[in-house]
Amino acid sequence: HGFLTVDGRKMSKSRGTFIRARTYLDHLQEPEYLRYYYASKLGAGVDDLDLAFTDFVNRVNSDLVGKVVNIASRAGNILNKQYDSTLAPALDDDALYAEMLAAREEIAQHFDGRQFARAIRLITSLADKTNKYIDTSAPWALVRDPETFEKGRAVCTQALNHYRVLITYLAAVVPKLTEASMTLLQTKLDWTGPDQPLLGSQINTFKALMMRIDKKKIDAMVQASQQPETPAPKPAKKAK
Repeated sequence: HGFLTVDGRKMSKSRGTFIRARTYLDHLQEPEYLRYYYASKLGAGVDDLDLAFTDFVNRVNSDLVGKVVNIASRAGNILNKQYDSTLAPALDDDALYAEMLAAREEIAQHFDGRQFARAIRLITSLADKTNKYIDTSAPWALVRDPETFEKGRAVCTQALNHYRVLITYLAAVVPKLTEASMTLLQTKLDWTGPDQPLLGSQINTFKALMMRIDKKKIDAMVQASQQPETPAPKPAKKAK
């Protein structure tokens, strides 16, 4: 690939955009934020890559946490509280689940071709479709009526199986998140594993899988990276 710029400019110690890995970890703690952001922008060419902090925060908070991880939060919490953490014996929508699996070959081709940004865009679109399904089905309302109570379990089961598919696709990008997700679902990671959906089994108690980035931490990281420019030393005079 080409060069890495920060907020559209060459890295600079005086502006705080020459950031060491240790400084990044001291303030943000989570390397997978950066892994996801780079993957969302990388292609197979030699173009420069820009680490734009506003875009970085938005992509991680909105796409990775807000769209993907939030699926596990929405469905997992309801299953824990209302259904004794037990999945339904059948999916709510087999056709919709088949759509999730149908994207696997194309995503694999993008990864193999080093077209990481294309793979991430496709995965994000599947997350959007899943969140729309959850919003339309409204399992939080289904659990209030005895007649639709089991429907609510099936919807949450569908959503968590979609999450399993998504996190399988993202495993190479966010391995730490993937491992935590497999613990939640009590299953092993396997590229073809989702061919058999998780049904009738139990999940673990949902715990926060990934936190959103606090913009204040970005500001503190930049400030900690700032170093005053030192003038170049003058060449020594030659002795006569």
